[in-house]
Amino acid sequence: MDTAKREDRRVKYTKQAIRESFLSLLEEKPIEKISVTEICKRADINRGTFYSHYADPFDLRSHLQQELRDAFAARRAASGAKRLQAVDNFLILRENRDICGVFFGPHGNMNDMRNIIYEYSFGYIEELFSCKLPMPEPQLEGLRAMLISATLAMLDYWYKSGMEDDPALMAKALQSFCDSGSLSYAKQVNSFT
Repeated sequence: MDTAKREDRRVKYTKQAIRESFLSLLEEKPIEKISVTEICKRADINRGTFYSHYADPFDLRSHLQQELRDAFAARRAASGAKRLQAVDNFLILRENRDICGVFFGPHGNMNDMRNIIYEYSFGYIEELFSCKLPMPEPQLEGLRAMLISATLAMLDYWYKSGMEDDPALMAKALQSFCDSGSLSYAKQVNSFT
């Protein structure tokens, strides 16, 4: 076997061990209390090996977050759409369930997921209304915030329930909730203006 391929396989294996160790520790405690030594001990590697890939646990978390961002970007690019559909959110998370704890776990960071959802679903409101119910920008931002919160709540619930429910059904329920809630909100805003 080629030396480069063997090395690539070794690097992949090492990164996977580091990742699994970090994620298991993140289930137990906040990132601020996770040391490189603990990650290395669980991964059965030395500190130098860890540092050859990551600067610290925060850098490792950042890499994992970027990995999920890349999955969202790849799905959007493959679809050719300006934004992702609700079902895409569920499918991407299921495909990357091993790193979802970085966002939804007991010591995860939901704000990072909020930013991802905002970025990859931007345009939903504009498509839904198609200029039928114009709203002032502050109310649009309020609606976006509510819809992102609803999406996060549904994704969080789905993650914590083991991601067993069918992604298409979860997306359909979320879409229905968001569509009817958005239209109701828009009618209320327009009745006051």
